[in-house]
Amino acid sequence: MSQSESGNLAILLPKTANKSSGFTHTLRFRLMLSVALVHVVLMGIFVAVAVREQSDKIQAELYSRGRSLVALTAVASTNALLTEDLGALAEIIHRVKSQPEVVYCEIIDSRGRVLGTTYPERLGKVLPLLAAQSEHFPLPPGDHVLDLQERIRIADQTIGIVTIGLSTVRMDSALAKTWRDGLFFILTALIVGSGAAWVLSLVTTRGLRNMMEAASKISQGNLDVRVPANSQDEVGMLATAFNHMVASLKQASEDAAQEHERRNQAERLACVGEMSAMIAHEIRNPLSAIINSVNLLGGDTLNQEDRSQVISILNNESGRLSRILGDFLEFAKMRESQLTRANLKVLIEEIANMLYQDHQAGKRLRLAIHCAPDAQMAVFDHDQMRQVLWNLMLNALQSMPEGGELSVMTRRAGEKIMVHIADTGCGIAPDFQKEIIKPFVSSRKGGTGLGLAIVQRILVQHGTQLSIKSTQHVGTEVSFQLNGIH
Repeated sequence: MSQSESGNLAILLPKTANKSSGFTHTLRFRLMLSVALVHVVLMGIFVAVAVREQSDKIQAELYSRGRSLVALTAVASTNALLTEDLGALAEIIHRVKSQPEVVYCEIIDSRGRVLGTTYPERLGKVLPLLAAQSEHFPLPPGDHVLDLQERIRIADQTIGIVTIGLSTVRMDSALAKTWRDGLFFILTALIVGSGAAWVLSLVTTRGLRNMMEAASKISQGNLDVRVPANSQDEVGMLATAFNHMVASLKQASEDAAQEHERRNQAERLACVGEMSAMIAHEIRNPLSAIINSVNLLGGDTLNQEDRSQVISILNNESGRLSRILGDFLEFAKMRESQLTRANLKVLIEEIANMLYQDHQAGKRLRLAIHCAPDAQMAVFDHDQMRQVLWNLMLNALQSMPEGGELSVMTRRAGEKIMVHIADTGCGIAPDFQKEIIKPFVSSRKGGTGLGLAIVQRILVQHGTQLSIKSTQHVGTEVSFQLNGIH
């Protein structure tokens, strides 16, 4: 398969993901995240429900025990309250205070006088209740005492009030421990779920990973790659379809390559025929002149002056024939460019000086060379660029037989160096500008028509091409670009 075919494949096939892209952008990560989040959400809901149920249960038990205790205290203190037996009331208060979670206990009579309390400084005084009213869960923030009240009644008459405070610290600690255990279980579920998701993602995306690697190889031109299709799920079906697609693509590529080769062969044959006809046409005139000159020299009818003219014709036509064949060989056997860093300004000045000294127009020519300071160093093949500049500048001089101005300018355009060669010659006809770079097309009598064709081939190897702007009777400007050096 040719390089052009493999290049087309690289364009047609989708590119695989860049290895440097983040793991968070992959299907494997999204699958892992989904499974892990499901584990965390489910475990979080379970823990929240469990803690809620335990909290309700503990609160109900504490409230029930407190109600029982305050009711028993009210019954036990009825007689002592009627007789204002402070000793009996103190004994009752002491027994209640010894119960678990009891913070305080207080008994007051109907007049609001404290007759029994866990706070000695309140005893015998008329003071407000420690709790204004009974409390229920949930308690206000920062409050860790559940206050319960019970009226002491005789025949529907209230003779006193019992108030008991129960501490919720142990209950709060138990609930906090339950929450910590729940968070531990959530973290454990996250770790276990992530591990399970990782294994699941490996199994699920293995086939997709194989297809990504295969697509990368296909984009490089390898159409013999295949993807294992061992599973019977959707990924396995996709792998089978992928293999069929690659097989069809390989067959189509081979057919296209064969068709491309047949077309190239036909084009080469057509090109050979066309160029052979052009070469035959170009060499017919000088060859006829050479044959006639040889025949004349072989006779005895020529005097010395005529013989000298015939010999001059023979030399001129032989030289012309040699130039035609030399240009053709140069065009047909163009070597690969050897790109190096070089000074473009030095090369331009050298060629301009040679042309100015040798050209017949001589002093009637005006040369103007301007190379910007940042547009002098470039990357090019020195010998090939010499030939390009020589041909272009020579063509410009030959278009000004009576003299004129030749200007050569270089300037920087981003990363590129632009080269402009302009003259004030006769110009090129508009309908002839697109044809002039074709082989064996020349507007100058005696020209081979290969000069600009050779220039164009050299510039293509440098990654650029020739641009021509011309106005008849005003002048012509040709330009091209090279890679610059900072």
